[in-house]
Amino acid sequence: MKIRYAKKSEKEIAIKFWKDSFKDSEEQIKFYFDNIYNEKNYLVLEDNSKIVSSLHENDYIFNFNNESVKSKYIVGVSSDIAMRNKGYMSKLLTSMLENSKKKSMPFVFLTPINPKIYRKFGFEYFSNIEYYNFSIEELANFKLPDNDYSYIEINEENKKLYLKDLIKVYNSNMEDKFCYLERDDFYFDKILKEAISDEMKIFILYKNKVASAYIIFGLYEENIEIRECMALDGISYKEILALIYGYRDYYKNVSLASSNNSNLEFFFENQLSIEKIVKPFMMMRILNPLAIFKNLKLENHNIYIYIEDKILKENTGLYYFLNKKFTFYALPVEKSIYHLRIDIADLVFLITGYFSIDDLVKMGKIDISNKETLRKLKRIFSKKNSYLYEFI
Repeated sequence: MKIRYAKKSEKEIAIKFWKDSFKDSEEQIKFYFDNIYNEKNYLVLEDNSKIVSSLHENDYIFNFNNESVKSKYIVGVSSDIAMRNKGYMSKLLTSMLENSKKKSMPFVFLTPINPKIYRKFGFEYFSNIEYYNFSIEELANFKLPDNDYSYIEINEENKKLYLKDLIKVYNSNMEDKFCYLERDDFYFDKILKEAISDEMKIFILYKNKVASAYIIFGLYEENIEIRECMALDGISYKEILALIYGYRDYYKNVSLASSNNSNLEFFFENQLSIEKIVKPFMMMRILNPLAIFKNLKLENHNIYIYIEDKILKENTGLYYFLNKKFTFYALPVEKSIYHLRIDIADLVFLITGYFSIDDLVKMGKIDISNKETLRKLKRIFSKKNSYLYEFI
């Protein structure tokens, strides 16, 4: 068996694997392989000179605790349909994790079809998406701005004119997020291309010549699906949604995706008429705990953390404060004195604030030494919100 990156001539194999494994439409597949696919990021495992398993590693920049961090979004994890359940994917995923760590990446991330598969490799959830479902008539009281405003529809021809303003609105919404993907011109251009490819509409709202909100949505039978809606403030948010009410003669229901803890149901007069569904969306795999602790500035705290990692076994051991910095020693657990003991996957919950310390204790996800340690951990680790809503 051999693990390597693909050759240019193997693009058709990548397309076939994708079609055999996922339910994406022909248009979505074409968009991915025309705009995102790069053979240098297409990792394959071959057996007897035949590719039997593969995955894609797409480059992204995270903003993690106000620091720009290089990472990879893992997509298209698949195996030859006739060669499954033989351990190929396990070998490929493990190799990907090992290589990513060697490249000094603190973590990688993915959107799972089945989270059970990836928990075996140390992945865990760190980001939710809220979905709001309601009748379009719930928007009846959402009004357009009073004066000096314009709604501009963005398309393939004019999109470059609005990238900076889209980034501005997006960044204003990320100010309270612990973790999110950084979006530059190239990134937003990809988002717009993808939306246009999916036959979605994109509008940006200007008030007094200032970009105040944008919305990306699709029209499907009797339903409107809002993929993303961002605004500088609550009033502008309601004003961009007021645009959707103009489709009421043809579309009856709305589905709106939003970041975690957005509390959008309170924009409406009757919260009981709004269906709110919160779903875990994105999983993370920590590769380098020391890099994470440095980002969190844990060297300012006298704390001993024992981490267990069954895949990247070199991560297993005691992490502690010494000589004004966090350091690591590969001690077995029976020889370690620690404040906190945790599995590498559950460490995701802790460092991203997906759960509170009390939540983790109740769920049996952490082992702590005493009540004083519990109080200490509460001062160090708090519950936080992240926003990542990626598809490819």
